[in-house]
Amino acid sequence: MRNESLLRAVVVGAFGLVLLLLGVVLVQMNHLEGRLIAQAQQIRALGEATDRLASRGVKVSGGAAAAAVPGSGADDSPPPGVKFRHPEVPNFLKPADTHWPPPGASVEGLLIRPWDMGDPKGFNPLLENSAYNTELVENYASISLANTNAWTNPSIYHGELAYRAEVTDDSKEFTFYLRPGARWQTPINVNLDEPQHAWLKGEHPVTAEDFVFAIEMILNPQVESGPNRNYYADLESIKALDATTLVMRWKKKAFLNVSLSLGASALPKFLYSRDERGVPFPKETLGTRFNQHWYNHKGLVGAGAYYMSEYVPGAKLGLVRNESYIGEKPAIRSIAYPIYTDPTQTVIKLKAHELSVGELQPGQYREEILQYEGKKDVPKNSPFLDGRIVCQKSQTSGYRYIGWNAARPYFEDKRARRAMTMAFDRKRILENVYVGLGTLVTGPYPPGTPYNDPTVQPIPFDLDGAKKLLVEAGWSDSDGDGLLDKALHAGEPRKPFEFTFLVPTGRKEAMVLANIFRDDLLKIGVKMNIDTAEWSLFLKRMDEKNFDAYVAAWVTGWEPDLFQIWHSSQADIPKGSNRIGFRNKEADKIIETLRSTLDMDERTKLLQAFHRLVAEEQPYSFFQAPKAVICAWKEVENVIFSKTFPNVNALPWSVRAAP
Repeated sequence: MRNESLLRAVVVGAFGLVLLLLGVVLVQMNHLEGRLIAQAQQIRALGEATDRLASRGVKVSGGAAAAAVPGSGADDSPPPGVKFRHPEVPNFLKPADTHWPPPGASVEGLLIRPWDMGDPKGFNPLLENSAYNTELVENYASISLANTNAWTNPSIYHGELAYRAEVTDDSKEFTFYLRPGARWQTPINVNLDEPQHAWLKGEHPVTAEDFVFAIEMILNPQVESGPNRNYYADLESIKALDATTLVMRWKKKAFLNVSLSLGASALPKFLYSRDERGVPFPKETLGTRFNQHWYNHKGLVGAGAYYMSEYVPGAKLGLVRNESYIGEKPAIRSIAYPIYTDPTQTVIKLKAHELSVGELQPGQYREEILQYEGKKDVPKNSPFLDGRIVCQKSQTSGYRYIGWNAARPYFEDKRARRAMTMAFDRKRILENVYVGLGTLVTGPYPPGTPYNDPTVQPIPFDLDGAKKLLVEAGWSDSDGDGLLDKALHAGEPRKPFEFTFLVPTGRKEAMVLANIFRDDLLKIGVKMNIDTAEWSLFLKRMDEKNFDAYVAAWVTGWEPDLFQIWHSSQADIPKGSNRIGFRNKEADKIIETLRSTLDMDERTKLLQAFHRLVAEEQPYSFFQAPKAVICAWKEVENVIFSKTFPNVNALPWSVRAAP
């Protein structure tokens, strides 16, 4: 399930994943048909000539014409003093479809959202793989070359810092022209009056060099950014021709070139290339110094629509609208995140109006809303029932799963993994524990997409069949104690089939799931112990592959890219996303072929072949494409969900200020 300014670039552009969070990101699946059509159009366009690539259009919302100004994506003439390298090439960027603030919206509102996973491990966007960082901070504070029209057609890009993009040489070269005037925010949690920090004062412009620096850090083998590095392995060069002109060149034409180029994010070179006194790091040790950078745990320095205004560990994190932002400014003035570690407190804080918006877990949804549907006698003082809080259900863009560590001898045999899935009563759990908020899935794609092979059927719940598979894999109860056992390695004494299942602290449904699963496994002679870990420790154990099995979720992107999670090369890299150690030569071949395949029909065949392969191998026990229940107090207006990650994106929202 990662990433940082650049991870955000990867995610927002269209390939799949970013890192884990237990089902927090939402998408509207009722737009699926239009989404797939748009994907097909994009992929076909990638295979055509550059002029046709750049000729794709999009209607501006309300039918209004976009102004031809730098940054709108509609400017075809160079500003004074700028000379386009390829003036004959149409601008690849199109006008933005969505504009804010909405007409009549309050521009002084405060939005309070939960940060219920405890303190972040850090804020360096290339190193931290938390979806909370990406969704709740980087999404608002970071700045990219371009963004997708996330609420209408994510296949179309509009400029953020770039106002023009030239795609040439068969989609291998991208030239970007940047708007002047963007400035990095002043770092927080640093005493600028101290002499050693004086160098941080003043304005620091965002330039093409900041994009070069970000990519160089990703590609630096010393930097612990392996999940990002694989995406840029085929980048031939990135150069800043001057402060506002950037050129990225790829070694070959590939499916991800567009999203990785247009979605690239900047990183403040002035900050991350220097020590606390402002002395530049030696080139030889820049990567290792970057990993332990003195600012990594203090905050995020951005240049986006918001800037991080405060971070008090264990207490709160805040964002404030960036009035110097070079794009359209959002309506909400500030966003506050109270930090706490127990997600079950979210509903209490929401009911007490200590939060403006929050997600109800399935059990909370049952208790607060579902049990009263169709009944006349309902609590008189519940904001969920009297209209003060409005809730929406939305299909997420990810899936939940149980991951099996293939490095553990219990799960190295696919028959044992399949037996685990067979003993996992997924339908019962989805219906009773998750109160029907989700769809059963059998692979890594959302339900209803053409990437799912229709011949792959869910493995049935069958305890007898599961035990039979384990016997075939060499397990038996040799000592009559009720537990299956075998010698895990030649010449060693027999050991019982006993493993530990890791669950994040505070996830009530996951704990109920674990207890049901534990009881069913014991019926077939398998002992499962349950261990819990607070979120930051949970992530640390994932990074270190310190687990037997765990329950978690991935968020999938607009168009699946399987490399980061499933390719064998990602199994051993530090903090890699292939944390279960899945290695399969056939899977690697499919994944590698996908990256160079642009034809939609061929891509679909390859993605279906991968679905069949993981269904056979069972490295995960896939079980749910979740639906989320997002609830907001009525003063939060224009609550619409984007089609791409992160889906609870508040940029179009507004909050009525208290009278």
